[in-house]
Amino acid sequence: MTLLKNDEMQVTYIPAISVTQITVRHTMGRVPVAMEDKPECVCGVARRIGYTGTNGNDLAIYRLKVKENVNDNATTLSTLFVVDGGLFVDYYLWQKKRDASVD
Repeated sequence: MTLLKNDEMQVTYIPAISVTQITVRHTMGRVPVAMEDKPECVCGVARRIGYTGTNGNDLAIYRLKVKENVNDNATTLSTLFVVDGGLFVDYYLWQKKRDASVD
């Protein structure tokens, strides 16, 4: 997910572990989060809050709590995310794209 903050920077978050998707079959309740441009620096945590469905290939839905800088307080992002293609992707945009491809 690319976030625009104060029209200054774009941030794309990734799992700090090597994974391309997290599905119902996985039991990853908490996932360390990093910025795509600094994958070695963990900047937060993603907590699973549900799933996109009940099938084994349905994705886990996460809420991200991240820090922009080491000295900052963590901020919980209002957007929900899924991990797809190795990136945290806005759940609602992902769902809209998925629904459009089914039609």
